[in-house]
Amino acid sequence: MEIYKITNPEQWSYFAKGQANILFKYNGNHEYLKHKLLRVRLFKEDKQYITTCELYDFIELKCKNLFPQQIIDVQLVVLTTDFVNQLDSKGDKLQIGERYGLLIPNILHGNYDKSILSKNCNLYYDYKPQSNDKIDSVIFELKPKWLYDNTSSNYCRTCSLNQLKGFKRHYCPLDFLYEETIDQGLNDLFDPIPQDIIQKIEVSNKIPLKQLFRMFLNNPENVFLKLKQYQKINNKNDLIKNLSSPNDVSQNLSLVMTLRDVGLFIKFEKYDKSSNIHNSHDNVSNIVSVDNLGKFVITCNIYDLDLKSNTKYKHWLEIEEQLQPIYNSTNPNWKHCTGVTSDGTVIKH
Repeated sequence: MEIYKITNPEQWSYFAKGQANILFKYNGNHEYLKHKLLRVRLFKEDKQYITTCELYDFIELKCKNLFPQQIIDVQLVVLTTDFVNQLDSKGDKLQIGERYGLLIPNILHGNYDKSILSKNCNLYYDYKPQSNDKIDSVIFELKPKWLYDNTSSNYCRTCSLNQLKGFKRHYCPLDFLYEETIDQGLNDLFDPIPQDIIQKIEVSNKIPLKQLFRMFLNNPENVFLKLKQYQKINNKNDLIKNLSSPNDVSQNLSLVMTLRDVGLFIKFEKYDKSSNIHNSHDNVSNIVSVDNLGKFVITCNIYDLDLKSNTKYKHWLEIEEQLQPIYNSTNPNWKHCTGVTSDGTVIKH
């Protein structure tokens, strides 16, 4: 799609920014573009730059085979230098020579209120004060980061990095991997949610949010377990500590490092029997029933599938070096992470 032929830069407003991209929200009247976001690459030095076409092929050919139902829909669109130049990037430098962008759905389209729970975790709820405080859907946005069986350290890689950066403890993503620790993980995840918001969601609007999240994690094909499966390193040459040059970064390691940095939108909403989306073929398996409360739809979308440049190997090595003193330390404000013994026994905190 040659998007510059059906819209103009003034119809796109700054929405959000990551390490490699900026998202612009469509504000015009074109029916197809409503509820869409345009993803444009930030400027990078040539040796670090991965083109949008390379990224699109990576998502379509590598990632979608692993998660055929969960990766957020992406469409490659044609841009021009003039179009990119005129986008309001709020001072951030865009890759002007890039001729392509990605068009993606805006999962947060609507009137969602936001509650920031921690650095990489937000809660959104479609609060409607004009309709007796009605809430029909709730979304968790989070980054599960590194998922693996922790056999040799007090703290997992994710919790170690969060301590290095000076963040306050929220939850450990490893807790979502084991039946013995799921409830502890959910308690930690929900702990910073203000009580008045939980009251509105679970009591006033009868959305059993924690119970629904538990049902999501009970599925043996849930996204956390799948990410753990595909993040597994099977070749010792793919261990970060064994890298010594960009040429040592294999295609598999690039994929693994991408999957270690993806974001998730996990959406819980009341089932609407008149909704074509809820009753679509893709959502049949996402409908669950809760006694006395009716049916709900649980969906998960994976985003931020950014192919990692092999030039980042030095950064990965530097981070690992900084984490070494933390892995087996003890922090009175940060409980130890779940461990697994050689025979597969799960060791709780």
